[in-house]
Amino acid sequence: MTVSCPRCGTRYRLPPRSKLGTNPTYRCVRCRQVFAADAAAEAPALGSDAVPGDDDDTFTFDVAPQRDDAPEPDDTPVPTSRAADGPPPPVKSPARFAVRTVIGVTLLYALLSIYLHTHPDAVRGVLGRLPMIGTSLAAKRLDPASIQLANVHGEYQRVKGDQLVFVISGTAINNAPVAVRGIQIEGRIIGGEEQRQVVFCGAAPRDVRDLSVREIALLQTLEPPKDWTVAPGEQTTFLVVFVGPPVGLREFAAEVVAVQGQPRRRAQQT
Repeated sequence: MTVSCPRCGTRYRLPPRSKLGTNPTYRCVRCRQVFAADAAAEAPALGSDAVPGDDDDTFTFDVAPQRDDAPEPDDTPVPTSRAADGPPPPVKSPARFAVRTVIGVTLLYALLSIYLHTHPDAVRGVLGRLPMIGTSLAAKRLDPASIQLANVHGEYQRVKGDQLVFVISGTAINNAPVAVRGIQIEGRIIGGEEQRQVVFCGAAPRDVRDLSVREIALLQTLEPPKDWTVAPGEQTTFLVVFVGPPVGLREFAAEVVAVQGQPRRRAQQT
């Protein structure tokens, strides 16, 4: 038995009806048309020894699935690259990376701090070789106790403009085994309230009677020249001036608060 596609006319040879069941439907392999056998025009039966025509398909046409059946599986090949590559690599957590970075920086800072504290001379030597740092950072800080103050006394004086000031003067003796510079002296007077003033040795004038209050305030902020030093066993003078002090002062004091050794570069040149 043969049947023709109602759309394109392609003819197919069918198996016996007993094998097809009741009301079978078919699908054309050329135009994909789905049709029932009763709706198609039947082609004349072929003899057992007859040769089919050119437009007859010599294979048996499979029965198309019913509409209620499940859809045919998609023949499109599924890419297998992901399965072949295996599972994707785990993504690093930004929070974990940040924590590790902070811990590493903290440990590095702690080790650097310990080294700076235990090897100050080596650090100063390295800094002293840097041209942008200068000799001030390369200078070795000494114990203020290596400078001895002597002949310290205080008195009231009148300066230009008939202004009253209180002057603490004396000498600073270098008891260190090396030349020093940058000697800072802090003077204190105790009246109604305590007043403090810090000056550098080697920058203050010897006498302030001919100076104005403004000039005195400016001079007390100056540092000594860079080539100014005090050799071991030598001494220098200092002068601390308080403008507008209370009358009747009975307590005053002076002490060394900082001193620097001679810069290493200069020491090597000499």
